[in-house]
Amino acid sequence: MSVAAVRLRAGGWFSPGARKSNTWSSKKHGTATLPKRAVKPARNKAANKRQIGIGELLVATVLLTLRGLGWALGVISVVALLGGISLGLVYGYRGLTSSAHFAVSHVEIAGNNQLSVSEVLNLSGVAVGANALEVSLGDVSRRLQGSPWIERATVRRVLPDGVAIEIVEREPFFWVKHGESLYYADRSGTPIAALELGRFVSLPLLLLESELDPNWRLLEEWMRAVERLEFPFGFSDIAWLRVEDANMLRIYLEDRGIMIDFDLSDWRVHRGILGQVWEDLRSRGELNSIERVTVMSGKAWVLAQGS
Repeated sequence: MSVAAVRLRAGGWFSPGARKSNTWSSKKHGTATLPKRAVKPARNKAANKRQIGIGELLVATVLLTLRGLGWALGVISVVALLGGISLGLVYGYRGLTSSAHFAVSHVEIAGNNQLSVSEVLNLSGVAVGANALEVSLGDVSRRLQGSPWIERATVRRVLPDGVAIEIVEREPFFWVKHGESLYYADRSGTPIAALELGRFVSLPLLLLESELDPNWRLLEEWMRAVERLEFPFGFSDIAWLRVEDANMLRIYLEDRGIMIDFDLSDWRVHRGILGQVWEDLRSRGELNSIERVTVMSGKAWVLAQGS
């Protein structure tokens, strides 16, 4: 067996499953020759190039122009639509804000005790007849809270023709001396506003030294107890009270002419002692003859007038 035959059987140039026309026969040919590959003629690239005519160029130009006009028309349509909507909103808003249907005809005011209805209305700046939709709720609230008497204010519209105002006032609890003038003050002794003849409320005068730092927690607890009538006197009976030190109060009851020195450090126990002494003096008819009562350190001392 020749070398060529071995190569053929081993799957060299020709595989066993090749077509008949590609098989090699040693009987017809004396020597082994390779099959000739078919050579495809080379294409003429220049000949195959498409020739673009003037007509095709014009058609392409027209199509591109129409496409560009389509985009432009689309943009113009969207802009016109948005402009129409905006214009409609503007005219609609003008119509609403000029309509007599929304003219303010009433203002509801709640929470005022120190301030009168007319004072709150003037502070708010809300005018009857103004359009309710044009009232700036934030501006009205800020104007109201500019008053020293108003701690906070809530304003809302009551459509179609109303405005509601609810305020929380600062509560005057004492008079305090500030410079040469008397001021209303809150529970912590902070001045609110100067005393006015048109707004006169009789309150206890709080005397507090500037360098003194009272125990405000105990003082607040004591005040709450007096408000609950847990003492034999109320705030309406107190002409003035002085903070002697952090825990000591001096209270003057003008109608009875009695001075009370009261220790706040254990005020619940001292409240019970004062109540027992007070009831004993009242039962014996000696209450009006007492000048001073001192309650401190778990004990009580009574000083009679003229003693």
